[in-house]
Amino acid sequence: MLKAYTDINLLEKYPKAEKFPLINALLFDEQRQFLELKKYYTLVDNVDEGEVALLPFSWNYYRLHHLEAEAERFIEKCHAKNLKVLTYISGDQGVTPTNKEVYVFRNSGYKSKKLANQISFPAFFKDPLQHYIEPKNHQIRIKKAKPVIGFVGQATPNLLKAAKDIGLIVYRNLKFRLGKSLLEPQQWFAAPFMRYKYLKRLEKHPEIETNIIYRERYRAGIRKNRSIDKTTYEFYENINDSDYIFNLRGAGNFSVRLYQTLALGRIPVLIDTDCLLPLEGIIDWTQHCIRIPQGKEHEMEQRLLEFHRNLTQETFEEIQKANRKLWEEYLTLTSFFARIHDLIRNGEL
Repeated sequence: MLKAYTDINLLEKYPKAEKFPLINALLFDEQRQFLELKKYYTLVDNVDEGEVALLPFSWNYYRLHHLEAEAERFIEKCHAKNLKVLTYISGDQGVTPTNKEVYVFRNSGYKSKKLANQISFPAFFKDPLQHYIEPKNHQIRIKKAKPVIGFVGQATPNLLKAAKDIGLIVYRNLKFRLGKSLLEPQQWFAAPFMRYKYLKRLEKHPEIETNIIYRERYRAGIRKNRSIDKTTYEFYENINDSDYIFNLRGAGNFSVRLYQTLALGRIPVLIDTDCLLPLEGIIDWTQHCIRIPQGKEHEMEQRLLEFHRNLTQETFEEIQKANRKLWEEYLTLTSFFARIHDLIRNGEL
């Protein structure tokens, strides 16, 4: 068990602050979902007892509330005791840490701009096989001659929306350059428009079977919880009823859908927009998804067909099982931070 130091007084001083996910899981697990994490970590409030340190809040919170000095004091205190400090950036855009001598966990970001100690971590969500898909309805897919690729989500040919999406990115980037915003600059990218473009290509290919539901707006524009549940069921049913799932970034340079696909044991087709994937030194992502590199998007259909044709029924089944196992053992909140525990213990982090 690893003793993780954090400042409990700060957690009490700023109760509404956005907390490091591991702290949330260890201290505020009201539904007792993360009890297994306590086999790996215990929080301590004395820096002399700590073996590693957790900066209590996200860098977004420190920077947006002008509390950088508070963060720096915590980091200096920990570094004086030779403790590694784990920190966290939230959100689609993210902010730049004021201290580069810490480990930074985040979902989004660009591989080409990766900080020296930046660690990609997955999106966390409820197990769809416990909450949305009946186990009896979740079967290993039988390989057909044509690959079945699915997608449910926001994808539209609306050029006005595409122009607005890009205009908003340009505006945010300009604000950052002028010192009026802390949100990091993003590549110009109209995700719903680009998704529509790629999905239509897949639909037109005679050797590919598609299972696509287009949404004009995120979650079909629905906001009420009951209706959101309905769209979530539809979303997971679509994954369950497909062999492959199309994945392309959203507002941030990452895809939650990638992890949701793995959780249901299906195979992601990822348009790689300079993405950072979790545990790349440990996970061989080429064994779990079709990753289309930036600049090779025109090869999407060919790569999908070649991948599918080279599979036997046995290997097709094995990948499905391996993808579900990957999510369970490496990409849930508990399993991911268990792997981080092992890396720290082994001196690899």
